[in-house]
Formats: sequence, C-alpha cells, structure tokens
Amino acid sequence: MRTTFVSTLALWNSSKTSLDKLQTGLVKANKELVTGRESDVGLKLGYKTGQTLSLRQDRAEIDALVDSNASILLRMKSSTTALDQVRSNGDKFMDALIATPLSSSSIPTLMYQAKANLQNLISSMNSTAGGQYIFGGINSQEKPLNDYAGGTPPLRPNVSIPVSGLSNGDVIRFSVGGTPDQVFNVTTETTVDDLVTSINAAVAASTLSGVEASRDPVTGTLVLKSTDPTGKTDVTGSFTDMDGTAVPVLGSVTRSPQAAVASAFRSTFGFGIDDAAVPTITPDDMKTFLDGPFTALFEGANWQDWSNASSQNIQSKISLREKVEASANANDQGIRKMTMAYTMMFDLGLDRLGEKTREALVTKAIATFSEATTGVTTMQARLGAVQEKVEEADERMSLQKDILDEKIIHLEAVDPAEAKIRVDRLMTQIQTSYSLTAQLKTMSLINYL
Repeated sequence: MRTTFVSTLALWNSSKTSLDKLQTGLVKANKELVTGRESDVGLKLGYKTGQTLSLRQDRAEIDALVDSNASILLRMKSSTTALDQVRSNGDKFMDALIATPLSSSSIPTLMYQAKANLQNLISSMNSTAGGQYIFGGINSQEKPLNDYAGGTPPLRPNVSIPVSGLSNGDVIRFSVGGTPDQVFNVTTETTVDDLVTSINAAVAASTLSGVEASRDPVTGTLVLKSTDPTGKTDVTGSFTDMDGTAVPVLGSVTRSPQAAVASAFRSTFGFGIDDAAVPTITPDDMKTFLDGPFTALFEGANWQDWSNASSQNIQSKISLREKVEASANANDQGIRKMTMAYTMMFDLGLDRLGEKTREALVTKAIATFSEATTGVTTMQARLGAVQEKVEEADERMSLQKDILDEKIIHLEAVDPAEAKIRVDRLMTQIQTSYSLTAQLKTMSLINYL
C-alpha cells in the first residue's frame, strides 16, 4: 500500500481555481436574472442566432420610425395651429369688411388691420418646429416668406428695364431703396449704349444718384445697379414710351413684394400709388389691373418676390411600407390668395380712390378672401388626414413591436425562477469555498509540534 502526499499549498490553490469558475458563473447567472435574457445568445441558439438578430433589427427599425413619427406629428400640429390662426384672421377681416360701411373713419382702420394681418400671416408662415421652417417644403432651412417691405435673402441691387425704339420724350423712372422716384427723360439717345452713357454722366453730375448704368450683354436691356457699398439696396424702375404706355420691368430681378406691387401699379396706370392722380382711376381700370398685372404678381415666377419656399413637400416614411407628404408649403394657392387680398386692401390707395372704384376694389378683396379661406381650410384638411395616418401607423407599429418582442423572448428569454436558484446555489458554493480556504490557511505542522 502506497500513500500519496497532498500538500496544504495544493489544497489551497485548488479552491482558488474552483472559485474563479464559480464567480464567472455567478456573473452570467446574475446578468440573466436582471435582463431576463441569455447571457450568451449565440452559444444557446447556435444556427438560430441569425433569426433573433433579424427580429431585433426589425424592432430597431420600428423604434426609429416611431421616433420619426413623433417629429412629424409635432410639425403637423404646429402647421395646423399656424393655419388655423391665418384662416381665423382672414375670416374675421372678411366679416368686418362686409359689415363695415366705408367711410373716412373706417377706411384707415381697415387698412391698418389688413397690414397687421399680413405681417401676422408672414410670421405664421415663417414658424419653426425642431429647428426647421415648417412651411418651406423641402427647403426647410430658409424663411418661406419675405417681409413685405424687404425681401429675405437680401435684395438684388439691380433692375433690368427693356427699352427699344427710343425716341424723344420717353421716360425712365427708378427708385433706389424706396426713395422717391428719380426721372431720366430721353432726348437724343437712340440706343441702350447711349442711355448708359447719358445716365452715368447724369450721376457724375449729381443730377441722378445711387445707381450705375450698364447694358446686359445677353438681353441687351438697360441695367440700373445700386452703388450702395453693401450691395443690398433694392432698385425698382419702369420705362414709358412717348405714347405714355408703360412697359413692365423684365428679367429675374428679386425685389421686395412692395416694390413689385409699386412697379406693377406704375406700369399699368402710368403713375405711382402715392400720386395725386390715383382718384382718377376708373372702376373698370381697377378691375383690369386686379385681374391682370396685380394677380400676376402672385403667380409663377413673380411669386418668388414673396416666397423662398419649395412647392415640393417633404416625403416621410411613417411605417415599414407607407410614405406620406408630411409638410405644407407657403406656395399653396390659399396662402397666395390671402396675401393678395390683404395687399390690395392696404397698399393700392384705398383711402384715395373714388367711391365706385373703391367699391370695385373691396368687392374683389371679399371674393379673394373667400377663396383664400377655402384654400387654407383645404390645407388644414390635408394635414389632418396625414396626421391621422401617422397616428394609425403608430398604433399598428405598437402591435408589431409586441409581436416581435414575444418572438425575441421566446428565443432568448431565461426562466427567472431557475436563474434565481442558480444564483443562490452559486452564492452558497462561493461562501463554502471561502470558508474552506480560510480553514486551509490555518493548517500548519507548526500547530502540531
């Protein structure tokens, strides 16, 4: 019979090895108890690991869509609130316009209110949500509507005026930065180059000021450019031939809306809005102006004097298979009509027109307000329909998340009772190991000598 000797050191070290395994097992069991999920999903599922990864990816995509929908709903609600204010102000003003007799005391009040309402409309259209302009369409980083008296971004400092068949008596009028009109009378000039020379000579002689003349190399038209060193002063102008027929300004010159209205007025009637001849405008002439040149200011390329918004709305994905137009824009017909109605009420000389002409203007304004409020209501209805779709999509995705969670739990979940038993068992074993280690440390031959 042989006796095998086991040293105290060997016994002590063996408990350390088992203790490391117990502590590793305890960490895993504790993690599973807290998370309710296998600590090593890949080890448990093997070839099914790809299935749980796919389910978790679908779950993450739905979470991202739900977060995105929250931003969309914020934009929808902010847009609806702004449009509700615009529509309400328009309705109230139209009611006041219908009910209020036009007199020397009521007209200034109506003009003031129209101007204030236009400013409020522009402010509403320039509302933001989440750092973006909600009525800019896909151009959500730039203010949708310019200020009436000054455009944003800064105004281009030149104006292109078509001139042809020059003859003695033709007149060029221009204004720099809203200053009173300056007038250049054509005498011996027969070409645009002649005009350029004469106008620049008049500027040098201080007869004219604030501009530098040149000929556009492409169109051949006269260009009056502001000499303001900041390069931001608005220039407006018009050309009248010897027969007194005004020719409107051409070209893609960005002007303030106010300058565009003033230019159209002068081009049509041959004098400015503040001119003493305004009372001579007949009802028929006013109707022709309102239905023609004035309406044109709110259509096509001319609307760019007002708007920087894109007519293309933001397309947003609200569910795994559904996309919607998740915004509105300031180029909608209802907004154009509303700005048109307010503008004709306060900036076409309402207080100086003859009685019949004034009635023609107000009648047109009331009809335009009616069309505008209908258009704004339509915008609200579209936004409301989109908002309902987004909310329904959120409800569907909430159900989808529950289904995905059930599938993930089925693959990854652990039995919490079993995990708790393992934790308790491992804790007991660790405590026992510590106790044995402490006892082994006291074992020594010295104690028995």
